Amino acid sequence: MNSIVHFLRLVRIGNLLVMGMTMGIIQIFIADHKNFTYDGLNYRDSLTYYQLNKSSLIESITHGIQQLDLRFFLLFLTVFLIAGAGNIINDYFDVKADRVNKPEKLIVGKHVKRRWAIMWNWIFNAIGLMIALYLSHKTHNYWIALISFVTINFLWFYSAMYKRRIFVGNLIVAFLIGIVPLYVLIYNLPSTAGQYFPSFITKEISILTYEVVFIVSTIAFVINLMREIIKDIADIRGDMHLAAKTVPIVMGIRQSKLILTLLLIPLLFLMAYFVLGMEPILRYHAHFNLFSILIMSSGLTCVFAFVFLFSANKRKNYLIASNLLKVAMLFGIISPLLL
Repeated sequence: MNSIVHFLRLVRIGNLLVMGMTMGIIQIFIADHKNFTYDGLNYRDSLTYYQLNKSSLIESITHGIQQLDLRFFLLFLTVFLIAGAGNIINDYFDVKADRVNKPEKLIVGKHVKRRWAIMWNWIFNAIGLMIALYLSHKTHNYWIALISFVTINFLWFYSAMYKRRIFVGNLIVAFLIGIVPLYVLIYNLPSTAGQYFPSFITKEISILTYEVVFIVSTIAFVINLMREIIKDIADIRGDMHLAAKTVPIVMGIRQSKLILTLLLIPLLFLMAYFVLGMEPILRYHAHFNLFSILIMSSGLTCVFAFVFLFSANKRKNYLIASNLLKVAMLFGIISPLLL
């Protein structure tokens, strides 16, 4: 039993389930808007659409859940396995640093043998890629397999080479998390037999859908980029032990906090744009107020995270700030359910 618990901790089961929830929410949103044509100007027709077809949040979610078929489960399984493999290899290469930063949470080498960690990494990646190839063949959409293959390589090189290089590692992991909503959008691209890489320009997916998914992806990217830098500040002792070149080691903690502030400002503006941009077409939509509250809560949680970030130069404060940003991202991810 303990072995199973340690293995679930190794693959970061909580993070994987949040990824699955994100994919499910985006799929429900896309499915619920597939017949919604929006050109960005025709607000009256947009309002009429919502008044006639969006009267119940439960009905919207129920309709979307009906679209979560076996193929979508296979898509989720691909992400689950490849992301889990990435977490395993990350811990494999992080053993020395974790002995300094968080010895109580050390798994590889303590609860899971190093050779087994490598083996599970290869098994998860192989199964995940095979499922992606099968799904690509069935849907005539080889973007799915290509993205999976690129992600596997990015996660390996991130853990082995780029994690402790200034900005590079932070950008890679933030990008890989931010691309999850886009991956679901790409899965929904219409395709026909003989066409293996469907076009991103299609009338079957509305402009509103593209806009919302891209904004959610961007919010996830920026928040995770900030979290990665904050975690580097918290882990500075262990990273210095490995002669790493992270942002706080190269530029200092004070400059790192300045960079984080420069990332927060455009993020808050993006959240404001998200609310204000939806207002003209959703002002009479029953759930718009809840949507607004959710996005504003996300922004306020980010601000609270920065209060902890600047209040004291203690590892505990940095970890609290990182966890608050995770909550903020969760608010942003849930928001499309209310559109």
